[in-house]
Amino acid sequence: MFNRLAGDLVTNTQSRLKQAGIETLPDVRLYQERMAAFSPEVEAERKQIKDFLHENLYYSASLAGEKDDAERIVSELFAFWMNNPTALPHYYQEKAGQESLPRVVCDYIAGMTDHFIIEQYEKHCG
Repeated sequence: MFNRLAGDLVTNTQSRLKQAGIETLPDVRLYQERMAAFSPEVEAERKQIKDFLHENLYYSASLAGEKDDAERIVSELFAFWMNNPTALPHYYQEKAGQESLPRVVCDYIAGMTDHFIIEQYEKHCG
């Protein structure tokens, strides 16, 4: 599926660039429309999948409790590390000296597996 999507995006974008007479990066920047796009057929499929996911996963009533738990866990861990940056792993403490602490904490949380974030929540907030 990924190869099909990537292939369609590349092929369709090349076609759009050719049709518009785009040859350089400045041409792309000056052009009024988005150049990179799926073909109409693949875009229709993408929209159908997106609509399905919104109805059956992202806003599913049966998963609302789990979503609420996940949001609570992420929020509480974020607040914990914002208030206790020395509890972050050494690498992230060093990164916080170069970047903003909220960005570093977000990056740390974003890289966690489900199992690891639960483990960290129980350790620091549970």
